[in-house]
Parts: sequence; C-alpha cells; structure tokens
Amino acid sequence: MDRKNKKKILIEFVIAIFILSLNFVLAYKLGKESRAYYNPPFFDFKQEFGEEYNKLFSEVWAKIKENFVDQKRVNPEKAGFEAVRGIVRSLDDPYSDLYTPRQSKIFEEDLKGSFCGIGIEIGIRNNLLTVISPLENTPAAKAKIKAGDIITKINGEDTSNISLEEAVSKIRGECGTKVKLTIIREGWKEEKDFELVREEIKIKAVEGKFIEPDIGYIKINTFNQNTIPEFVEKFNELSKNGANKYILDLRNNPGGYLDVAIQMSEFFVPRGKIILKEIWGREQKEKVIRSEGPGTLKDLKVVILVNKGSASASEIFAGALRDNLGVKLIGEKTFGKGSVQEVFKIDSYLLKLTIAYWLTPDGIKLEGNGLEPDIKVVDKNPDDNVDEVLNRAIEILQQK
Repeated sequence: MDRKNKKKILIEFVIAIFILSLNFVLAYKLGKESRAYYNPPFFDFKQEFGEEYNKLFSEVWAKIKENFVDQKRVNPEKAGFEAVRGIVRSLDDPYSDLYTPRQSKIFEEDLKGSFCGIGIEIGIRNNLLTVISPLENTPAAKAKIKAGDIITKINGEDTSNISLEEAVSKIRGECGTKVKLTIIREGWKEEKDFELVREEIKIKAVEGKFIEPDIGYIKINTFNQNTIPEFVEKFNELSKNGANKYILDLRNNPGGYLDVAIQMSEFFVPRGKIILKEIWGREQKEKVIRSEGPGTLKDLKVVILVNKGSASASEIFAGALRDNLGVKLIGEKTFGKGSVQEVFKIDSYLLKLTIAYWLTPDGIKLEGNGLEPDIKVVDKNPDDNVDEVLNRAIEILQQK
C-alpha cells in the first residue's frame, strides 16, 4: 500500500471517530434535555383524554421544574395527587373526592354520637362552603351561626375550591383550642369573624316534651345508632302522659344513617309501600326500597317541621311520610342532599364517589332540590323565645 493511500485511510478514520464522538455528544445532550420533558403517559389511558393533554401535562411539569422560583415547593407526590384529584373534581359533584386514609375517620366520627369540634354540619352548595345546620347547645349554636351561612375562610384561609373533608378536618381539632370562621349571611353587607372554642360535641339523638292538652313534641336531631331506641322511649313516655297527636321536629337535622331513616319510616309506613327510590350507577338503574312494616303508627295524627337545615336522611323520612300518609311538612324548604357515596380503596388512597341519587316515593329527586313545605312558615325572629313554626304546628294539630 503506497503512502498516499495510507494517508487517505488515516484521514477517513479520524473523520469517522469525530462523527461518532459528535453523535455521542449530541445524543447525550438530547437525552439529558428530553429527560426534563419526559413523563410517563398520564392522560392517554384508552386514548380517552387525547394526546394534547398528555403533552400539556408533561410540558407544564417540565416548565415548573425548570423555571418556578421556589423549587422547595415543587413536590412531585403532591402534584401527582392533586392532578388525579382534579379528575374527580371535574365531576362538579361536591360529595365526590379523593383523599388520604388519615381523613377517612371523618365518616364514622360524624355518626358515633360524639366528636371534638364546634357543632356544625356543613356542605357544598353552589360551590360555596355552606352551613347545613348548627347542632343545639354547641359553640356554633351559642354563637348564633345559622343554617345557610356561607363560610368564606377558616382561620384566614380561603375556602373556595376546598373539599368537604378538608373543611371538616380544619374546623375540628383538640378540645379547648380555637378556630376562626369568616362568614357571610344573606342580608349582610360585610363578612363577620366568629372565633369559637372547640369542645366535645355529644349529640343527643332524640328529645321531647308534652304540650297540653294532648300533643307530643319529639325533636329528632340526627339519625344515628341511638335514634330508634331513644325515639321509642320518648314516644312511649309521651303516650303514657296522654299524647295522641305528634309534632316531629326535623329542623336542623343533617341526616345520618340511611338504614335508620328507613327503619324509622317503617314505624309509620305500612308493609309493601315505597319508602324511597334510588337511581344507581352509570346505567341509572332504579331500585325501589319498600317498607317491611310494621306501620303501627300509620293512623297517628302527625305533622313534621322542616327547614333549610333538614337534609339527607331527614328528607327521606319526611318524604316517605308525606307521600304515603299525607303528613304535612311545615316550615321552610329543606336543604336538598339526596345522594349515595361509596368509598373505594385504591392503594393507600380513598376515592369517595357519588354512585346513586335518592328520590321520594312520588319521584322527587332530593339532590339539589329538597322538599317544599306544604305550609310555609318562617320564624321571623329566631333569637327570641317565640317559636312561630312550632306554634303554627300546634294550631294545625288542635284543629284535627
């Protein structure tokens, strides 16, 4: 091989090495850059979300990591959780949410009969954190917080976009500690702050009294595990005293266990009659729940008191007695909470999802609608000692 050919081969070898080196450097650089933008597919499950959202998610996350001024606040675990939670919140259903097992205790705590807080039942209405009802003889009731009040801040933190479970967990806490609620009420020009001291809230399910000459007044505060035995005890006591007409007061009763409301209805609604209807799942299949009796109180002269703090199980009970027995509802329109939630355990998280709606026997959908009273009466001054709604109920029963 001559000298000229050797030189040519050497030049070609050097060029090849250079190209290989250049390719390696470019590949490494491109690979390094691409890792900043690459995320495993997030929105392309079964192609339901479209490629643009997967690209958007990946690039937004990359820009945050590259450009956000306070990188200590960039938390992949929190970001992932909130991204998935956003899917649930896109349903615009106030009772569906994704949350951690730490928050799950709220479900059972509400119905055990005691917890540490300020004594209000809350819900989301028109995307606003709203007081469903204050429980009697609690810090909230003593501070004159009312059903329908809108809580705009908890301890100075804005409540827009807050979930129900988050709000409850912020309001509850150790007994003796303080919580500040910022509230706006219909008719007010400005918000007001209420600073309340948390205490143990013990809910007495049923209370009552005898009203001369023959009326039994029974206040049902909640539908929990104590409601039925306390109701039976109070009913028997009032009957022995001579009561043969009854006022059942469901005002500011936020609900409770569905099966307790059904069993309470069965004292009044005869066997075979419809207590409620349920619309289930994506197919919206109808399920009818009928009374299994005994219906021994079906002929009792009864009226029911309701207001905007009457919700959920109390609406089911009121609707069952009105639709089947013609029992009159006296007071204000009820809250309109008529949906069923199921909890799904997914790894270490819990998904609470609305899976059914409740309808009265006559087919009125409770969720978002509530029950209109047959006789509308508003207590014009609830802070005085005159209960105008109760007095109207007494007048109606005395005419029977």
